[in-house]
Amino acid sequence: MLQVFTAWKYKKRGISPEQRMERRNLALIMKLKPVRDVDFTPCVNNSTVLLTGDGHTLPEDVKAFEAFHVKHDVYCVNRSALYFQRPINHWCAVDAEEAMWFSENCNGAIKPPGHTIIRHTFGDMGIAYDIGWIVDEFEYENELQKHMWLGNTGYFGILTSIAMGYKKIVLAGMPMDGLGHWYEHPEDNPPPQWLGKCYQQWMDFKMKVPDSCKVRSLCGYSAFILGKATKEWINGK
Repeated sequence: MLQVFTAWKYKKRGISPEQRMERRNLALIMKLKPVRDVDFTPCVNNSTVLLTGDGHTLPEDVKAFEAFHVKHDVYCVNRSALYFQRPINHWCAVDAEEAMWFSENCNGAIKPPGHTIIRHTFGDMGIAYDIGWIVDEFEYENELQKHMWLGNTGYFGILTSIAMGYKKIVLAGMPMDGLGHWYEHPEDNPPPQWLGKCYQQWMDFKMKVPDSCKVRSLCGYSAFILGKATKEWINGK
């Protein structure tokens, strides 16, 4: 059964709302590893990766980043893949619905002939994805922690980018402010309601994971927590 890696919805049956809200049932994820051994050398073309989410700031964030004129790979979370009219390198989702959506909407602008997009997910999904990921170096305190890890797909993208060896990870379209998606009006589709525990996951990552120094954001609360991404930071100045 698919384990959902989100803070705002949980699909595994038999777990009560009270259990979902108990902090002791939520585990801090600090590191991921692929289900099977993977040589990431062919997957990483540049030391910097632009990791994009579906927040309403995506267009302005991408515009600001592209003004840096930095060589980079593109790693898209969920539907942010549709924003780019050029090939992307990676795509990730942690819900089965998103895998079906990607298969149905992957047009020539996203995946031209001869170009490969590496598809990532949590767990071992086989056909729908190229690389499955699991938690590395973690001891469960109780059974529920195996199914109720807290985070979001953007955080999943961060941990997998670190594991693949990127030196600088720049977040775009991840303001985590609940003001909607880049592709539609909030009244048409209610945005995620970020829980305090989700922000705590990101803050714990910043404080406790040494590799968090590789990650910065272009906007919003993620920039407040992780630091503001600048051209000087990317270039090591």
